Amino acid sequence: MRRTAMTLAAMLACAGCTLPGGSQTSAPPMPSEGTAQPSAGGTTQPTAMPSADAVLASRSTSYDGKKAKVDLNQVVVAGDVTTVTWTLSNPSAKDSILLVGGLYKDTNIFSDGLKATVPGSDADVEGDLRAADGVYLVDTVNKRRYLAARDSAGVCLCSSTPRWESLQPGSSMPFSATYRAIPEGVDTVNVSIPGLGTFVKVPVQR
Repeated sequence: MRRTAMTLAAMLACAGCTLPGGSQTSAPPMPSEGTAQPSAGGTTQPTAMPSADAVLASRSTSYDGKKAKVDLNQVVVAGDVTTVTWTLSNPSAKDSILLVGGLYKDTNIFSDGLKATVPGSDADVEGDLRAADGVYLVDTVNKRRYLAARDSAGVCLCSSTPRWESLQPGSSMPFSATYRAIPEGVDTVNVSIPGLGTFVKVPVQR
């Protein structure tokens, strides 16, 4: 499947999608300095990594039959953006490698599974299926869903992994994604992560 990527300045029609009964807001400006930015290779590297000591919630799951644990580290609003950080761990004792990137296909376990296209063209955003763009937020106060932000080239402002990326038993990997700012007065959000479900009433740090 394919979807058209949007710049952060225009993405509010979707990135701040209004749920039934909610209202629409105007688009925010582009991310300020200090948020995740795309690298020259077409992937993005988060600049704000989670603290090992900061764990808001944890949940165990499995991906392709392999045990996994996800720690939700932070939901931080700074200026015009919200940054979510989480950590994926392989809790297996031995001989169980957790694949993060696709073994035979271009993907990421946190991807939304949809191909984005470069705004104004039919060209695919390179490496988009390797982006952690499947993580989204829900503001239950304003009944709005937030998708990961994208730059003017359609590249997700979120962590991205190469093909064949994996975690050895006992190891972990940090992830990050950037969204428009959660409005003032909203103290908690729901965070949905592919293959894991939804963390509800996650505190928002400002």
